[in-house]
Amino acid sequence: MPESYDHSGLWIEMLPAGEGDCIFITIPGPDIRILIDGGPKETYRNCLRERLLQLKCENKPVDLLVVTHIDHDHIGGIIELLKENGSDQESRIVKIKNIWHNSYRHLQIDKAGQTGDAEKQILETIVSGGASREEGTAKEGKKEISALQGTTLAALILQGGYSWNRQFGGRAVSSRSEEISLGPECFVRVLLPGQRELEALARSWKNELRRSRITFQFSEDALFDDAYEYYCRYLKSETTAVKQQIAKEPETDNAEKSIEELAGKSYEPDQSETNRSSISLLIRGQEKQLLLPGDNIADRVLESLGDATMFDAVKLPHHGSVKNISDAFLKKLSIKRFLISTNSAKYGHPDLETLAKIASRKTDYKRQIYFNYRIGKVAEFETRLKGRKDLEFLYLRDGSRIVIQEE
Repeated sequence: MPESYDHSGLWIEMLPAGEGDCIFITIPGPDIRILIDGGPKETYRNCLRERLLQLKCENKPVDLLVVTHIDHDHIGGIIELLKENGSDQESRIVKIKNIWHNSYRHLQIDKAGQTGDAEKQILETIVSGGASREEGTAKEGKKEISALQGTTLAALILQGGYSWNRQFGGRAVSSRSEEISLGPECFVRVLLPGQRELEALARSWKNELRRSRITFQFSEDALFDDAYEYYCRYLKSETTAVKQQIAKEPETDNAEKSIEELAGKSYEPDQSETNRSSISLLIRGQEKQLLLPGDNIADRVLESLGDATMFDAVKLPHHGSVKNISDAFLKKLSIKRFLISTNSAKYGHPDLETLAKIASRKTDYKRQIYFNYRIGKVAEFETRLKGRKDLEFLYLRDGSRIVIQEE
């Protein structure tokens, strides 16, 4: 890392991750590194791998790896990393001291049953279908289950012997009032998911399987982990995305509306149980405070924050979707830097309404919105803010970082 950087404050790298997230945080004083999500597999191949190999050369670990939820645009790069990294003992790419991730084994479901032939066939169909979508082979027939064993994130973490949810006794990563210390001057508080979100996630999975077999029996069989992960990554997310896009107005209509009109529009909040169960974090280090809500919904995050209202940086939930932000969230919190991670290619994030809600709230201090891609509609929206001195749009170049220091 460049010696010219002051070791006070912290650094944020928002790596190019397509439609997803890959956020790398360094707190240089106590020498702590946190990686949150890994984007799709291309993110690992194109930039994350090189970044982590740099750490290995410097004999530095990733102190905490967080996979906020199971979605292909957050999880794919981490799967590629763990495949190549081998085990915790090998660490061919980088040493990972702790992993936080909730899988099927952490859902609050009675798993005392036996996996019968009928259950096994249903689960194998889900795994095969998900894997085919991953490789674009849906028309070529189902993938052989034997070739897929050990390739899901849960399987790779387990087989690799990594420290998995250790600070939570091996149970689900869930909200707690006390902070977890990763070292001197680095503290993490889990805001979400709470009991409500974990129960909803378990209920959704049970209902899905019992649509195929009303007497479906749940067990500890690793096949459940694989099926649950493929379902969340591809089969469920495709349906949710279609529904949400149908409910959204075309961007061409929004382009004609004023900032005030856009800011005044409201939508039904994101109903995805997977997004609502995202691991949402408050990170505090060297007198700086970050909010990283994953793909959660703003109002639920706000409920969990308590008295914390001032943030040096906030990653906007769900890539700037208007369905995951709220007026109350933006009104109550004092935010100096907004982070938006998306290339806008598939789902059109960020929504212009989200940008308008931020822009419509004028402040007596300068705010910055950081993007890891230059997006046409965002650049066009920026032209409407000409003359505004309290709001600045910044587009990160590959490899550049946001440095938050004493002001």
